[in-house]
Amino acid sequence: IFAKHGCNVFLYDIAEAALERGRKLVQMNQLSQIESGDLTAEESAEIQSRLRFTLDKSCFTACDMVVESVLENLEIKQSFWEDISKIVRPDCILATNTSGLSITKICERVVGPERFCGMHWFNPSHIVPLIEVISGDKTDPATADVVFAFSQRIGKKPIYVKKDALGFIANRLQAAILREALYIKEQGIGDFSDIDGAMKYGL
Repeated sequence: IFAKHGCNVFLYDIAEAALERGRKLVQMNQLSQIESGDLTAEESAEIQSRLRFTLDKSCFTACDMVVESVLENLEIKQSFWEDISKIVRPDCILATNTSGLSITKICERVVGPERFCGMHWFNPSHIVPLIEVISGDKTDPATADVVFAFSQRIGKKPIYVKKDALGFIANRLQAAILREALYIKEQGIGDFSDIDGAMKYGL
């Protein structure tokens, strides 16, 4: 998505097998967009020409922004950011793609925590437009503003999550609906097909 909007992108991982999975996923998503008419083959080739897959951490030294999407494991995320925040430029924006871990806790070992925020994408990310921009306790509001504006630039529909709360906004709304759907079924008010119908055709 970044490359589609003119950015040169490094995709970094610690394992070549993971990079190869990434290449295949990008190619598969691009092919589906070509088949649906959302992209031409030429546009796809241009997008992919802006991607660089690498095992070399030195790629981070030139970045304006780093978005991390490692495992949903606090220690792994903290370790990644402790390392990377030391080698990027002081003005580099740092963003974690987490669906529920605390932004404040993730950045406990970050150098320059004021430039750190959450950037929660929703899957499949090349189709779903929502991005949650989450401020931790030490996030500078200007950092969140930059990530919000950049999300708009790449065609997304960002929202601010102004407080680092469990589940943020979208997952909390989704969980509330799920709980009520199960309760409706449990009470015999409607079957799952009826509840699905209410969601799909009304809400």
